[in-house]
Amino acid sequence: KLLETRINAAVELRRGLGLPSAITNAYRLVNSEGDRLSGLIVDVFGDLAVVASSAAWVEKYKSKVKACISSIDEINHIHWRPSVEILKEEGMDAADLKELHPSTCPQRTKVIENGISYAISLEGQKTGFYADQRENRMFLSMISHGQRVLDVCCYSGGFALNAAKGGAMSITGTVNVILSDILLGVDTSLPALELARENIALNNLDPEKTSFLREDATVFMKGALSRNDSWDIVILDPPKLAPTRKVLQSASGMYRNLNSLAMKITRRGGLLMTCSCSGAMTQSGTFLRTLQGAASMAERKITVLRQSGAGCDHPIDPSYPEEALHDDDDDDDDHGGDDF
Repeated sequence: KLLETRINAAVELRRGLGLPSAITNAYRLVNSEGDRLSGLIVDVFGDLAVVASSAAWVEKYKSKVKACISSIDEINHIHWRPSVEILKEEGMDAADLKELHPSTCPQRTKVIENGISYAISLEGQKTGFYADQRENRMFLSMISHGQRVLDVCCYSGGFALNAAKGGAMSITGTVNVILSDILLGVDTSLPALELARENIALNNLDPEKTSFLREDATVFMKGALSRNDSWDIVILDPPKLAPTRKVLQSASGMYRNLNSLAMKITRRGGLLMTCSCSGAMTQSGTFLRTLQGAASMAERKITVLRQSGAGCDHPIDPSYPEEALHDDDDDDDDHGGDDF
């Protein structure tokens, strides 16, 4: 009964947090050690639950996990997503991780978060949607009114959508468009950008005023710098660059270079929201030092206005601080000011 008891406790915790609700039906139901179920992640998207398995015991009790999740009233579909490489390290055979029967679970679905609609592909990154950024997206919507906003590594456009809903200033360009006059998202993934454009339509936003561009983040920012383009608010949320401590030093250099470029294209006195989903960076305290190095490279002074992480549906067991994988810092890019 232990599994059932802990999953029920996780459900009750989310109910107490108001999840799901009339304006949000995308959230984390089980957060591994934070819900005393190490190796088990469950994200809920409407009537669909995505299970991310990264422990042998989860695979062993797969049928029981599915039964517990299926008993939740609003869940009609379950998508099982094993972390194959991690499970292979635990001695599991990759062939044993394949579904014996073809899944009837839809590969795409739609959700609502803080009143904004999103199309989700279950073939996308992580479980298909970054529910951990919900509160940070909402914060962005509160500060975007009248601002020029750039979303770098935008994935399916979550931050850009919130900026648009928050009233970010966007001016429709003509043939010789000035990129800084458009609410812009940049990513290298074509499927992600297709989702982002679909999300614009889902929310009845003007596709000519919110644009998404397929380009490497570094290439784009260097190009923007050469054109003297700048934005009032820049969001930088790159993929995990330091999956392990072994590559921390080289990853620190990549984070520093990316953030330095982002600071240079943020107008003086503007805001940079920069994120790291690399636990090795945040646990070691390296991220803030990296930002200081980036500021020095960019010849800027920065002030940290806000530090945050995942939403409250991502509880953390203090015995396992490595769970706090997504750390976000909002920097006031203020040349000539004091750092504090």
